[in-house]
Amino acid sequence: MRSFPFIVLFLSLLCSCSTTPGGPEVAREVVLQHIGPGVGTAGPFNRKDKKELGSLSPQDRSTAITLLDRGALGFLVFGPDNGTQPAATGAALADMVKVDRILFVQGGKIVGDFSAVR
Repeated sequence: MRSFPFIVLFLSLLCSCSTTPGGPEVAREVVLQHIGPGVGTAGPFNRKDKKELGSLSPQDRSTAITLLDRGALGFLVFGPDNGTQPAATGAALADMVKVDRILFVQGGKIVGDFSAVR
């Protein structure tokens, strides 16, 4: 009988984890619905990966950093037939593909959509 509270606690945690909305895959689905078929995505990345913002203008980069600091997830968006550039180990994802846009998702919504300048 001593294990009964433990089992109830374990089952309630298990159920709450499986029903919690959000996470990287849900954010990716939001991005894919926004951009449509035929393009690629890389990510998500968070505030630890600010090197991925190198393709943005300085003003957009500043806004993007604010979004990341507030908990948004970033996704690189690139056109078809990209991703063939060789990159050094540990290089930013943005150095491996020709980034067209960077999208930011938070709370199941697109909160930022920036065009790449390089």
